[in-house]
Amino acid sequence: MTDDSLVKDTLEKRVWLKNLYFISRVLVIIAIIGMILTSIFVIITGFAELYRIILFFIHDGILSEEAGTFLSVTVTEMIDLYLIGLVLIIFALGLYQLFIDSDINLPEWLDTPSFDVLKGRLLIVIAVVLAVLFLGYASTATDGRTIAGLGIGISLVIIAIGYILSIASKGQIERKRLELQRAEQKK
Repeated sequence: MTDDSLVKDTLEKRVWLKNLYFISRVLVIIAIIGMILTSIFVIITGFAELYRIILFFIHDGILSEEAGTFLSVTVTEMIDLYLIGLVLIIFALGLYQLFIDSDINLPEWLDTPSFDVLKGRLLIVIAVVLAVLFLGYASTATDGRTIAGLGIGISLVIIAIGYILSIASKGQIERKRLELQRAEQKK
C-alpha cells in the first residue's frame, strides 16, 4: 500500500465522518423541533382540561357530589400535561446544548453538561407521570384486583427508577470526591 492510497483513504474517511456528523446534527434539529411542537400541543391540551373543569363547575356546580374527585383527578392530570410540555422544552434545550451549541447561555438549573443528566431528568418525569396515571385509575377503579395489580406494577417501575437514580447520584458524588482529591494532591 502506497502513501498516496493511505492519504486518499484517510481523506475519504474524514469526508464520510464529516457528512455523518452533519446528518446527525440535522436529525437532532428535527428532533428538537418535534419536541417543541409536541410541547405546544401538550400545553394546549392542558388548557383544554382547564376548560373542561370550568364547564364542569358551570353545569354541575361546585357543591356537586362528584366535584371533589373530579377536581382532584382533573387538576392533577392538567398539571401533569403542563409538566410534560415543559419537560419537552427542557429536553429540547438540553439536546440543543449537547449537540448543537454547548455555549448557549442557560440558567444553572437548566444546564445540561452530559447526556446522563438528560436521562436522569427523563427518569424523574416518568416516575411522576406513572404516579399521576395511577391516581387517575385509582379514582375511577371499581375492581380492587385490577387497581392492586396496576399499583404493584407501577410501584415496581418507580422503585427501579429510584434505584437507578440513586446509583447515578452516588457515582456523581464519587466522581466529585475524586476530582477534589486530585486537585488537593496537585497543590
